[in-house]
Amino acid sequence: MVRVAESSEDVVISALGWIFAVILVALMLPLLAFLYLDVLTQKAEVKQQTEKVEKLRREIERTKRDKTPDSITDNPVFDRVRRPF
Repeated sequence: MVRVAESSEDVVISALGWIFAVILVALMLPLLAFLYLDVLTQKAEVKQQTEKVEKLRREIERTKRDKTPDSITDNPVFDRVRRPF
């Protein structure tokens, strides 16, 4: 295989390409880090809100289960259809 000599213009273009690639990576890394931190923050907030909703759901279920009837119509025992003897 015969090696072709590179001209000085090819070397300069190659060096500029590498410099541009390094600058691009150096600019993208902080942006990706900010994005990742934002995702982690949102994940923590969603977890916190989900826990609040679950707590409220359990509280509502507990109050429904432990509720005492206010009147005779609220009592489920009296909601049944009465059959004559």
